[in-house]
Amino acid sequence: MKLADNWRNRFRDTRLSRKITITFLAAALLLCAIMAAALQITFRIYDNYLYEKSQAELDFFAQQVNAKLSQIEELTVSIATGSEVQNQLSRMQEMEYLSPEYNYARQQLMTILQNKIFSQDIIKNVIYTDQNQITFMAGTYTGELDSQVRERLLQQFHEKSGGYVLLSPAGDYPYLISGRDILEVKNATLSYLGSLIFTSDIGAWIGKKANELGAEHATLLVYSDRGMIYQEEEGDGLELPELTEERGWKVISLQGERTFLCYEKSRETGWMYVNYFPYSEIYGQVLILRYVIFTVIAFVFMGAVLFLQRISAAITRPLEQLIQTMKVVEQGDFKGAKKLLPSHPAKDETGSLTREFDTMLTQIDILIHENYEKQFLLKDTRYKMLQSQINPHFLYNTLNSLNWMVKAGDSGDASRMIVELGSLLRGVLSKKMYVNAEEELAMLESYMAIQQFRYKSRARFMVEKSGVLADYYVPKMIPQPLVENAISYGVDRSLTMCDVVVEAREREDTLLFAVTDQGPGMMPQELERVRNGTCKPKGHGIGLANIRERLAMVSPECTLTVESVPGEGTKVMIEIPRLEEEPKPGQGQSEKEPEHG
Repeated sequence: MKLADNWRNRFRDTRLSRKITITFLAAALLLCAIMAAALQITFRIYDNYLYEKSQAELDFFAQQVNAKLSQIEELTVSIATGSEVQNQLSRMQEMEYLSPEYNYARQQLMTILQNKIFSQDIIKNVIYTDQNQITFMAGTYTGELDSQVRERLLQQFHEKSGGYVLLSPAGDYPYLISGRDILEVKNATLSYLGSLIFTSDIGAWIGKKANELGAEHATLLVYSDRGMIYQEEEGDGLELPELTEERGWKVISLQGERTFLCYEKSRETGWMYVNYFPYSEIYGQVLILRYVIFTVIAFVFMGAVLFLQRISAAITRPLEQLIQTMKVVEQGDFKGAKKLLPSHPAKDETGSLTREFDTMLTQIDILIHENYEKQFLLKDTRYKMLQSQINPHFLYNTLNSLNWMVKAGDSGDASRMIVELGSLLRGVLSKKMYVNAEEELAMLESYMAIQQFRYKSRARFMVEKSGVLADYYVPKMIPQPLVENAISYGVDRSLTMCDVVVEAREREDTLLFAVTDQGPGMMPQELERVRNGTCKPKGHGIGLANIRERLAMVSPECTLTVESVPGEGTKVMIEIPRLEEEPKPGQGQSEKEPEHG
């Protein structure tokens, strides 16, 4: 907060030409920032569009691969459940195993399988395993399948009871292996008739489709948890970041080059599809355009700085000349000031101000000295009139009480009452208009002591104070009328003992006076009249309007608050801002202290 105030004060005190320059530059800087932000948002939207387009192309490619895998699965279903294969296997079940008739039927089965996979160039071969674990192959030879892999695959076939099983390619056998058991569906017995294992070159098929991706220099990778399925560029030095999400894109450093990478994981197969290419291939021109635009904005801003400096200097030069003239006027040299003014001022606002100032030079002495002093004298006189409103009824009652005390022979109380009255009158008759809070409380305690002698057991007066009250200056006789009102409206109207408590507390930069009585309180309508100032004071007392007016002349920050509850009492609070020094003469106080003999 203090730093902000320092900068605000520094800006306020700087030269007008610099204020104009700073203001226009701030506006220009804000405009440039908005433009830069808008361009940045535009480029970011464009980048996201390109990213999403790359992601969509990769997603479409993954869907094509999944569609191809679905075709292989559908083919296995049609072969395993087709009537031609079912009938041939049923006939083979009725033949003697490995007899000439069985071997001929087996050759016919291989021919059928060969014809079935002929339409799918991705399928290289199909291996039929009979009930005796004897295998027969139809199609192109792709190498021996590891026996352990084959056994595990057949076991998965049996566990799925005719369901489809797919095994991703691995480094030692780069072909997709899939298949299922053949169960007899002709008679609905679901007896085991053998197993079919299909070998598919999915990597070659992906390679043919890879050219359909948008970027010319894009590199496609497809891999699973078993290893690489397809790699467009040969080599083992590629280190990709760990991809934990199912899909997305990243800009990474790959082999020392900034690279854009998008990826997607297939939910059907669990395969990860990765497509990457040099970032500059697509986004390089966008980056160059971005740098060019920002550079142009920077040069325009610097040009605006130089232009605004010249313009602001030309605008404020007549005002600076007028300021120099005013400084001469401050020294009382009106003739010298007139010589500094231009003989033919311009016809703009500054020229009009110069001509008006020339006219006012002959009257400025009267305005500053005579009228100013008259206003302070009027304010000082009015404040003294407000402060001099002392209740004569209080003096009459006090003297009457002293008379009865003397007649009753109570000379001790009468003597103490006279001492307290003397102390009170000494403070009241002092010409000082401001006293510190300790002195004010001393006068108030004298006043309350006199009232205690008068009311005896009908009332109890107490003073509570906290803080360093001597450091605060307050208008004289401010809380005393509040105590007088508490007696008039609280003690005099109570049928039992009434407590009147005066609080004086130091708060943060303010001093609080509060007067509380346990009288009958006020009804809401009466309280509202007291708050808005329409309630007139009782008898010869000093009303709250007098206190409010005196506080307003001290400071607009002074407050007076009234709270009251019927049957519980009334509380009046005055809050005065911190006055660490006694005001100077002419600001509400006479110049000399009264002398007391």
